[in-house]
Amino acid sequence: MRISPLRLWLQSTSLLAVLAGYSLLLLFNQGMAGLQRRLAYERLVSDLVVELRARAPNANQLEPLLRQALLPSLRLQLLSVASAKADSPVLQQRGAQGWLSSAQPLQLADGSNFTLVVEQNVTASVQQESMAFWLLVVAAGVSSLFTSGLLRLVLQRGLVQPLQEFTTQLSATQASSLAWDQIPVAEQPEELQPIALAFNNLQQRLSVSWERQRSFVDGVAHELRTPITLISGHAQRLLRQPGLAATAPSLRLIEQEAQRMASLMSDLLDLARQDSGRLQLRRLPIVVDEAMVQAYERLAPSSGWRLHLDTPAAELPVAIGDPERLQQCLAALIENALHYSPTPRPVSLAADQQGDSLVLHVCDQGPGVEAGEREAIFERFARGSASINSSNRGSGIGLAVVRLLMEAMGGSVQVADAPGGGADFQLHLPLARPLAVVSA
Repeated sequence: MRISPLRLWLQSTSLLAVLAGYSLLLLFNQGMAGLQRRLAYERLVSDLVVELRARAPNANQLEPLLRQALLPSLRLQLLSVASAKADSPVLQQRGAQGWLSSAQPLQLADGSNFTLVVEQNVTASVQQESMAFWLLVVAAGVSSLFTSGLLRLVLQRGLVQPLQEFTTQLSATQASSLAWDQIPVAEQPEELQPIALAFNNLQQRLSVSWERQRSFVDGVAHELRTPITLISGHAQRLLRQPGLAATAPSLRLIEQEAQRMASLMSDLLDLARQDSGRLQLRRLPIVVDEAMVQAYERLAPSSGWRLHLDTPAAELPVAIGDPERLQQCLAALIENALHYSPTPRPVSLAADQQGDSLVLHVCDQGPGVEAGEREAIFERFARGSASINSSNRGSGIGLAVVRLLMEAMGGSVQVADAPGGGADFQLHLPLARPLAVVSA
């Protein structure tokens, strides 16, 4: 069920409350007008009975008085049948006119009893009351519209704007600045101060937990780097010694796993440096042709010569970035492509220029990356659906490290469909700006 916005709910509720108040006011006003008309009629009838008793002590003197025109809107009728008690006034509609009518007992001084029927024309009073009612309805409608507009303005300034500013402050909070990027509680509206205080307390707890996690990863990566280097070095030394043919496969496996662990430790260190704001990269001119040849010569033998280097169709301009980190990104993408591209299908390395960027392509012939996963695979510890049927034992942080390194160099990484099927991972680097020639 979709929940309506709080502003709309408050505005609707307030407007309904105003309309309900006006309705009660109109009903009360109408009831008071009817009550006043009835009380005035009862006073008139009471005064008539007293006047007739005083001026007509017997029935013979009563008849001439009743024939006199007391008021144009008043009709009197005398019944010889005595009434036990006075009737309540009844409003009767006779055509377009309204009449109040009641029967009152009348006892004269000579002891004779009659019933006096008093009818009063209250058409003017009823019409005036109806006109006043509709005028109040129109006034209530106009007032409701004005109240609705005023409520909208009040809610906008008193609720929506403070919430938007509060949301902006929350959105600006970064994981690396949880400890000191606190929301100023005193500057918030009174209703939002408990929320701001609770959020600040949550930030403090998250900051402590985040710092502990970051320190643990950083410390473990530093501590493991030395033994991993020693294991790899000793394995390589043993492989160079003669007479160890039986143990050579095990030594090669030890060396490969040690190198993989060293690469993983390097990635973890980069993530820890990025989280703490300590990741610093150089921005130097890069000759892309030389960088591609260097990556090919370093990685082609270990790939079983499945890595192919495509010759650029034209001379490529110079890019800007960190040469060592670019080699790290290329190695990670090539290794990833070799894992997902079935043997003996090749993995190609190419480059071209696209607008103001120089793009390095690592294309495989694997299952590719689904469109809905092309952003998620660059998140930490995320792996695409293609990894389910793959023997790749990746940690899920390689592509995340590639993205943070490329962004730190002022570039980006993305994936698209390769022309011949598979995935095309692209490293975008900014072009070097040509130096301005100053004429003498």
